[in-house]
Amino acid sequence: MASDTNKPPSGLICPLVTPLKTGDVPDVKVLGRLIDYVGAAADAFLLGDVFWGESLALSPETRIETASAALEIIQGKWPVLITITSHTEKATRDLMACMESFVARAGYIGSLFWVDYPIYYHSNRGLPQLYEAMSADTAIDFVSANHAGLVERRRRPVKHKNIRTGVLKKISRIEKVRGLIFTGSLKRSFDYHKAVRYRKDFRFYDGNEASFIRQPSSNGVVAGGANLLPRAWREITWSCLGRYDVQQNYADHTSRILETGVMLQEFHELYSQNPAAVLKQMLHVAGVLPNAHTASGTRPADKAQNLEVEAICRKYDLI
Repeated sequence: MASDTNKPPSGLICPLVTPLKTGDVPDVKVLGRLIDYVGAAADAFLLGDVFWGESLALSPETRIETASAALEIIQGKWPVLITITSHTEKATRDLMACMESFVARAGYIGSLFWVDYPIYYHSNRGLPQLYEAMSADTAIDFVSANHAGLVERRRRPVKHKNIRTGVLKKISRIEKVRGLIFTGSLKRSFDYHKAVRYRKDFRFYDGNEASFIRQPSSNGVVAGGANLLPRAWREITWSCLGRYDVQQNYADHTSRILETGVMLQEFHELYSQNPAAVLKQMLHVAGVLPNAHTASGTRPADKAQNLEVEAICRKYDLI
């Protein structure tokens, strides 16, 4: 639980998968069980993630219904980030307004932030001005996000697939922009860190689990694998961020962390091929979800991937 509702979280952020019935209908009962399961280890939740939560394959109505149900379950017990990115600037701003309207009506008082991948629907040109305008429309702070692979999904050609370093520097001067979820090269990561170094309160999160294990960022990780292995991810995150103090000096602790890291990377190598579909299959096989239903617009796991899921879950005694 966050003591300061204006301070972005640090540590393990779990981007929840979206439990679905058939026909892209959210399964609120299962969502509640998943939140309880993950919440024992997570420092914060990310709702409607573009990869793990399948938000871009779901309708705005489904996204709002899912986020609203999750907030009613969470009740401020954990910090929450909600992805508002949509296919256009207008759709993104409309979704933000609808989400905020529910938050206001519900009187939600927990720690809450918007997550946005702006290069998906907007070019670098004029991006700081866009964030100035969006900031004026909301009382909720932002965590921006960068992922070139997401931008590559767009059918239209894009000159720049990442937020340009100079543009990020301007965006970070906006008070309501409080952090960045980053997926990309090590060099770009260094450049981005330099661009925001004057903002002592600016959070920098890894959006790539494998990168975090190899060279962790200073504030935490957005780890889809925490849906399946929340306690293992908590142990790795706490170790990487130096939260264990004396314990991490012991040889047995170091050995256990190394073994856990190898296991998590093995899972990541499999589900990173098709994040939501493969991870949901893992969660189903492990008995965390009653089914592996994905959104109609999500590419389902294939037969080979399903066989690999069975094998790895048996290997690590999840069945």
